[in-house]
Amino acid sequence: MEQFSEFVDLLRARRKDCDILWASRPMDPLLPHKLSPESKYSRKQIIQAVLNDVYLTMTSLAMIRKVDINKVLKEAYLMVNEMASKAHLPTVRWLGIVITKVLKRIFLSIYVNENAIYKMKKEMQISQVQYVYVPSHRSYLDFILLSYILFSYDMALPNIASGMDFYQMYIIGELLRKTGAFFMRRSFSTDLLYKRVFQSYVMSLIEHSDRAIEFFIEGTRSRSLKSIVPKFGLLSTILESLLEGGVPDIHFIPISINYERPPEELLFAYELLGVPKPKESTTSLLQSLSILQKPYAYGRVFFNIGEPISAHQFLSMEHRKARVLSPYTKLSSTINEKLAYCIIDSHKKNTILTPFNLVALLFNERSQILPDDPYTLDTLVSDYLWCKNLLQEFSATVYTERSVDINDTNTMGIKKEILNTLKPHEELLVFDSSQILRLRERHRVTKLKNNIYVKGHTLSEKTMQIAVSVINISIYLNPTLSFFIKPAIVILLIGMEGVELGTAFKRYVLLRTLLSTEFAMPLIEDESMIKSEWEETFNFLLRQNYISIRNNAYIQGQNPKVFSLLYNVMLPFIDAIYITCLVLFEWDEAKSNSITIQAVLIEAQRQVEEAFLKGSVWGRHPYSLSLDLFNTTISNLIAQGILIPCERRSTYHVDKIRLALILAQLQSLSLKRPAGLYHNVVLLSALPPTVQAKL
Repeated sequence: MEQFSEFVDLLRARRKDCDILWASRPMDPLLPHKLSPESKYSRKQIIQAVLNDVYLTMTSLAMIRKVDINKVLKEAYLMVNEMASKAHLPTVRWLGIVITKVLKRIFLSIYVNENAIYKMKKEMQISQVQYVYVPSHRSYLDFILLSYILFSYDMALPNIASGMDFYQMYIIGELLRKTGAFFMRRSFSTDLLYKRVFQSYVMSLIEHSDRAIEFFIEGTRSRSLKSIVPKFGLLSTILESLLEGGVPDIHFIPISINYERPPEELLFAYELLGVPKPKESTTSLLQSLSILQKPYAYGRVFFNIGEPISAHQFLSMEHRKARVLSPYTKLSSTINEKLAYCIIDSHKKNTILTPFNLVALLFNERSQILPDDPYTLDTLVSDYLWCKNLLQEFSATVYTERSVDINDTNTMGIKKEILNTLKPHEELLVFDSSQILRLRERHRVTKLKNNIYVKGHTLSEKTMQIAVSVINISIYLNPTLSFFIKPAIVILLIGMEGVELGTAFKRYVLLRTLLSTEFAMPLIEDESMIKSEWEETFNFLLRQNYISIRNNAYIQGQNPKVFSLLYNVMLPFIDAIYITCLVLFEWDEAKSNSITIQAVLIEAQRQVEEAFLKGSVWGRHPYSLSLDLFNTTISNLIAQGILIPCERRSTYHVDKIRLALILAQLQSLSLKRPAGLYHNVVLLSALPPTVQAKL
């Protein structure tokens, strides 16, 4: 618990004080970017600077379109005026009162590592660099909560990159703008004018705004509650301003946000199965206020602020010389990728696991290997303590209630911790009247106007009844994989039957490559680097006796419990990869000249459902139905050049020779599935809904 002692609950003080007096207190917010008066621009000055900067682009477009330059100028003005933020402290104060009352109602605690904030504030007071906050993205609440934390510590709210979905929300869009939001379209690569205006606006913020910038490196919320592959567009624009010398350095502040229960959890399960998310609107926001019905229904939130990452260290003198010699030289994509994955790695390393993450991991394992011997509280306590110690061996931080001593032989404190973490999840996992830990049915009959809106295959109600609950519990075990993934890959390639020494590394390269997109790991082409990673992971497992060497082969070690846990948790990911590859390999391109991603998603999900209902070898776990798994596999195959884009947009050809090799290698793993089948699980009846999913 010592590693968690620096975390402070922000809501504790708010429950004692008057919210109005707190929000209206005298403030002099710390502005992180120190600028001279002539270098600091107002909103109006930034807009004018952008228009001046893109004048040549506007002139060229006017000539191409054969229109008057003033028409293009007006178009550019509307674009930058639409996107530009408009900080307004009175609005922030008013929203602070409302948000505080909401947060105190729905959350038990909001923990933040206060020492990191004080250290960051001290550095900001003396440095001349610009700052960029890059939080992980797990909920729509992320940017609201981060702004709330900054306001709590008398720090200026940043310029927050927001999607146009929020801008189009009646009233809400303008309120967000006044809290610092600037708006960007989701895709604008084909609109030259908008692209230049946006790039110029961001670079103006970097150079001439005394407030920091905030954006989500993952681009979108992670429905699976684990890190996803970073996006590079906005990051590239930010780095360009550093390369041009607008600021001496840019410090990226990675922030790992973890929810005991995100408000969108049930919607995430449906989205992973193909049911599209409801459109963002003011009406849907008002409807979502039903989350206020039950106090503390979403438990705790954890903000772990990582060490600042200097962008300067990623840019060598050669990069700067190249820009001086040729102003149009583009920054290497390798630089963007290295920095982006450095931020993602910080998110992973600073993940705070909740007790429920452990319970979900253990429940998933128990349901498969001992389906006839489910958990009671006593048996769960024993495995929970074992799992907590295991994760700490893998350098994870697990939240422990301050009153609990995990070394105490008296288990009453541990039982209380488990029961407390189950409270926010009583709609999903609960001890029944016989004191058996049981999964609840969460599915509501899907009433869609037209099946065309389903993103994948239209799953049967029988499948949905089981899959919604199992995927719901599965997304809670996913955060543990931030610490388990590389050892789990090694254990998976060894398998229950072992593997010859000469074959092991080749299997690691295969699985590490195929899973890199799913677990936000950079593809490594340098064999010496991947071999170093392999040896480090392998030696760790060998030291812990999780694996051993016998008769020129790697085999299970002396702790089969760890081996089984890491082995079984990886099977749904491998099954989804295998079936996606099989669908692509068997695709009849003679009947269809090219392949679309949508068609592959539908067919892969259909085949997994069929395998799941039949209890086949591949695809037995409901999590294999997740569209995310198919999408990440497709992205991975595109990155490897196995799925090749056609001239016609959004269509592909497949390299079946390389795909056949992958399928053969996956089949050679000789994977063994656990005895338990989820489609035989009897679910508890659902609680009356307090939050109706917008399907």
